Amino acid sequence: MSTEIRSAREAMTIFKILGIKDITTDRQRKNGTTVYELPISQVWQTLQPKPLRFATYKSGYVRNVTEGLASPYQINKTETYPPSHEHYYGYKERVLIPGWEERLIYLAKFIIKNYYQKPTYVMSDYVMDCLREAYVRDYNNKPSNRLPFGDEVQVIVNGHRYNLS
Repeated sequence: MSTEIRSAREAMTIFKILGIKDITTDRQRKNGTTVYELPISQVWQTLQPKPLRFATYKSGYVRNVTEGLASPYQINKTETYPPSHEHYYGYKERVLIPGWEERLIYLAKFIIKNYYQKPTYVMSDYVMDCLREAYVRDYNNKPSNRLPFGDEVQVIVNGHRYNLS
């Protein structure tokens, strides 16, 4: 039976397993912000890989703050409201997450769902072979230390099983 991430400690354990690092500056920490960097990069128009970064804020927001984005974007859930006298078409509002632990758990689940559960891009076998060759070449023929993620991934930490898919 799979266990859901229920505490900050469990979220941090998952981050450690996945190689997600806390890169918060002293100033950010003082302001109640925490920034995490994934061992996954995005390539934008410049073709320069930029590591994926996410931040949690004391205000209740959780955002993607990856360098190269036009601006940080919110990943909090939204609540939709129907049309009313003041809002002719209705509107959506971000749901703030008040507690630090709840924000961390939400971020861990978001990262797993969107970056580790399924492939982000569909690539041909030829492209994958080229990427593998480049990886081996660039890392001096060392075997890959990345986790092989398939359709279902389970991790057992201190006797608790976590389903990451």
